[in-house]
Amino acid sequence: MNKRIRAALVAVSAIATLAFASAALAANTGSVSVWHTPQTLANSASTTIHVSVPQTTDPIAAVNIYSGTGYTLNTSQAANTQIGTVEATAFSRDNNLTLPLSGTVVTSDATAAANKAGSAQCTGVPQSQAVWIMNLSVAGNTLAIPVYVNPTAGPEQTLGGYKLSICLPPPDVPVGTPGRAFQGAQLLDAKLTLSNVFTTPTAGGLIKWETLFTPYNPGIGTINRAGTFETRAFVPLPIILGIQVKYKNKKLRTYTVSGKAMEGGAPVSGLTLSVLRGLTAKKLAKVGSATSSASGGYSNAGKLKKKATNFFQVSGSVGERDYTTTGCASPLTPFAPAGCVHATLSPWSTKSVVVKLNK
Repeated sequence: MNKRIRAALVAVSAIATLAFASAALAANTGSVSVWHTPQTLANSASTTIHVSVPQTTDPIAAVNIYSGTGYTLNTSQAANTQIGTVEATAFSRDNNLTLPLSGTVVTSDATAAANKAGSAQCTGVPQSQAVWIMNLSVAGNTLAIPVYVNPTAGPEQTLGGYKLSICLPPPDVPVGTPGRAFQGAQLLDAKLTLSNVFTTPTAGGLIKWETLFTPYNPGIGTINRAGTFETRAFVPLPIILGIQVKYKNKKLRTYTVSGKAMEGGAPVSGLTLSVLRGLTAKKLAKVGSATSSASGGYSNAGKLKKKATNFFQVSGSVGERDYTTTGCASPLTPFAPAGCVHATLSPWSTKSVVVKLNK
């Protein structure tokens, strides 16, 4: 074989190897979405964190979720206090089944020896500020998965104020391998809802939560730190549906309801709003709908059946939205060598205040 042919084959082989490696790396992805109920400022009622990882992604060894700027965190609960619930799905490699799991989230004693050992192994912190246990149950079996909670320090402070760390056992190593996941279970989806734990910021805007996923090297159970990838969840605060109502022609009893839909100070376009009306503030029924414009504005006209004081309200909701193109700008490669792979905008559902139109 002459030198030119040999060189060409080496070059082709190198290109193919790089392409294969890039494709394998690109295959790893996941997403995180965060929302609150209600999605208002300085609110601690309910926080939901939704983590999703496709089955095709290499099994995840560690998930580190960083709260957005301006959040505060309550870790003062006594041990064994229920602070939330969790719903999840996992793929059992042993049974070739997708399993639905659900249960409670309770606090645990962070000073307990087992929790200190787990904290040191998962986070490098000898004793975490708090430890929560996700009790995931299915078919009479319960998997207790710890969440280690700590304030960030050093360079990690650029990611957020607090870090929730979850470490998972490898599901795809041979059966009988010490430390293998129960039934070879690979986490696919988890929705963690916490009550009176996180308090939203006092200032509005588009608040970013960072999440770092670190996968295993497939089939061998070693951690692939170079494969760590980043996802981002953007939380618009607050959600405001402005509303005003006035007569268009009082003699004819015609009226107009109008206002603006805003999230985090930005207009919401294309939002379908339900217009509610009733003779009392507590008994309202849908009488129409409106769609917000690019400026967030909406308008709906109607006619009263009879001369009487009426009450009005509008309601609207949006689902989880893909925000990757904008949200993954400027990836944090020092923390996530595999880059930012996905970004979301929060889902939300809200209502306006109730306003009165006098007869």
